[in-house]
Amino acid sequence: MSNTALRLDPAALEQLQAGLDAHRRGDLALAEKLYRAVLAAAPETLDAANLLARLLVQVGRATEAAPLLRHALDRSPAEAGLWLSYTECLLAAGQVVQAREAAETARRLAPNDADVLYLWSEAQRLAGAWEMAAGGYRQLLASKPGHAGAWLQLGDCLRQMGDRPGALEAAKRALKLAPQAPECHNNLGGLMAAQDDHATALGHFDEALRLRPNYPLALINKAGSLRETGQADAALALARQAVQLTQGHSDAWLAQAQALHVLGNLPAAIAAYREALSRRPQDAEGQWNYALAALAQGDFANGWLAYRWRWRKAEPPLPHRSWPWPEWSGDGTVPQKLLLWGEQGLGDRLLFLQYLPDLLTAGNADLTLETDPRLIPLLRRSFPQMRFAAEAPQADPALLAGTFDAHLPMGNLPRRAPPGKAYLQADAARATELSTRYRRGDERLIGLSWRSANAALGAAKSLRPEAFAPLADLPDCRFVCLQYGATEAEHAAFRSMFGDRYIHDPAIDAQSDLDGLAAQIAALDLVLTISNVTAHLAGALGQPVWLLAPEGKSRFFYLMGAGEGTPWYPQMRIFRPPAGGGWAGVLQTVANRLESLEKPGSR
Repeated sequence: MSNTALRLDPAALEQLQAGLDAHRRGDLALAEKLYRAVLAAAPETLDAANLLARLLVQVGRATEAAPLLRHALDRSPAEAGLWLSYTECLLAAGQVVQAREAAETARRLAPNDADVLYLWSEAQRLAGAWEMAAGGYRQLLASKPGHAGAWLQLGDCLRQMGDRPGALEAAKRALKLAPQAPECHNNLGGLMAAQDDHATALGHFDEALRLRPNYPLALINKAGSLRETGQADAALALARQAVQLTQGHSDAWLAQAQALHVLGNLPAAIAAYREALSRRPQDAEGQWNYALAALAQGDFANGWLAYRWRWRKAEPPLPHRSWPWPEWSGDGTVPQKLLLWGEQGLGDRLLFLQYLPDLLTAGNADLTLETDPRLIPLLRRSFPQMRFAAEAPQADPALLAGTFDAHLPMGNLPRRAPPGKAYLQADAARATELSTRYRRGDERLIGLSWRSANAALGAAKSLRPEAFAPLADLPDCRFVCLQYGATEAEHAAFRSMFGDRYIHDPAIDAQSDLDGLAAQIAALDLVLTISNVTAHLAGALGQPVWLLAPEGKSRFFYLMGAGEGTPWYPQMRIFRPPAGGGWAGVLQTVANRLESLEKPGSR
């Protein structure tokens, strides 16, 4: 205690000590009563004011604590301990800017105090000043290497800075020092989940919840791992529990929205996203996920507006290209010389091309598109009035030397529902030659694609060749491989089912020769595929395409939330598995529908 406590009369000093004892053993109601009694008898007692303020912060009443500490600081502005308590109070009240100022004062008064340095670092971390915070934690750990809290929060800073190995090492050090701390288990679990090691992550979340059963952050994180491992119903239950425990924290609402999203309950998911964003409208991840749900529900106006938040995500879908020209808003008159540039995966690039015809008819603009070089031969045929530049890690110097009025990423082009018209043209002569070579009599030619290379979602979308067994006995069908990167083992599996009715054309590399793949698709009667580049290419060509949708289909907004159709590709029919039903029933439905498919000779 400070000298102010020593000058109290014996009865008041006894009350202050009794309050401190009650505080330490967790009897907070009695501690508050005793502290207030001391202040009633001696209002200028700094220790009583400080201890009462810390208690109020501890029980979530930071706004009541702030005036007490402000009054104490007016009387004793050089007391580092009071500035420390005031920093803690401001952080608890969410006043991070003021907290950083208070922490700076505390550090100036007590530069070597470990508690001051820790809270100063906390203030930097909560303000998003990751490098400053990391420097503070490292300085503290240099003198106190056993400070588990500093290791814990250093790990968070390093994760935010993109140093995942460093973050993981720090989290493990924290857990080793404090194995009974639920925060340490939760933090390490979060890092393992970020590496897609959800089995290990769930073990840590479960331990955190064993140590602290109603730990909202662990509930939210566990819900995320459950959702990513196909247990969305269980994730939803945990997220709802977190909403109740936190009285509606934005992260809890977001976890609930994401679980509902994966379950395909788009109206409820959108309502939950709006609840989350009403509490934290600047949350880029929340805005991005809301965009995907809104687009899948057909709310294109709000969906495209929220879609622009993608660049502010912690891990945006693609780094934003830096150009020396202003970015066009997409509204009003089209700039005379406009550079458009592709973004995200090939499927997204094909999808956004749907809006080019309207842009081309909106005026006499000189349009250039920088995009994946594999698309350029096909695009030159489809949009002969445009210029194209091959995308590379570094922009083409000749492109940079151009005199453009503005630039625009292709994902910012949409403003409304998709036009829903075919917009790509395959090489007609090549398609005719392929059709002649593949076809035998009036057999139907059906293209097959079964795998996605998408690192995050590919496994959930992909099938094994054996899944197509229900098609093996279909008469009058030949099956053409459209799968990019297909292996010899996969070809062998299809030949064992279909015999010589399975065609693998080595003359066409579906991965590098997209113009050839387009001609191959145009040569067929039907494409049967999962959600991948083949699906988008067939849809963009206006070819009939049957798409095998994965569970959690509303993540892929172009597949919409329900029904067989999509406004993006009118010739596409979507086959959706029932919840938990797997692929077997879907492929049997496809087989039944194929039996009634019209033969080429009967048209």
